[in-house]
Amino acid sequence: MEITTIIASIITALATIASVLIGKKCMNRKPACPVSEDTAHSANVYTALTYTMKELGADRAYVLEFHNGGHYYSGRGQQKFSCTHEIAEEGISRECDHSQEHRVSNYHDYITELINNKEFKYSNINDVPDSSFLSLLRRSGVQSICNVPIKTLNGKIIGILGVDFVKGSVDRFTKKQVELINRQSKIVAGYLV
Repeated sequence: MEITTIIASIITALATIASVLIGKKCMNRKPACPVSEDTAHSANVYTALTYTMKELGADRAYVLEFHNGGHYYSGRGQQKFSCTHEIAEEGISRECDHSQEHRVSNYHDYITELINNKEFKYSNINDVPDSSFLSLLRRSGVQSICNVPIKTLNGKIIGILGVDFVKGSVDRFTKKQVELINRQSKIVAGYLV
């Protein structure tokens, strides 16, 4: 294992232990303001995104979360996903505001591949088979992409952790890179639930 992987694992373990101990200590206290709790969780998500982006040399990192966007006349819920957290290198566009309320049905092939393969990675986005999603990637200037599902402890997919390469493409995504983003998705999941 590489030293940065070991250090990241140790820091994650210590943070988990500390949060459990602090949580037990604070159980008798008055509940915190939901807004301040959310901003604290978001700060942790942004820390994870920054680490992921830097380690992979990516230009943009983000979280997309699934949600119910309303109901059809049939009563069936509309399944959607929206960008809730995003960071980008200087000079790279922030796409969060343009990445809201996407209907899952419009990106069926993308979501299916992500769920079935437990990853969605393309060194060259021109190889992306979902034409709707490919169009979205082109508008965002993406040349290479790696996305993995964000899952709860019981395996429910609640979102997507992704990185984009905009300034240039990568030759291929290594097993080590995909393992890193998968580890980070588990960390992010803890702050989203």
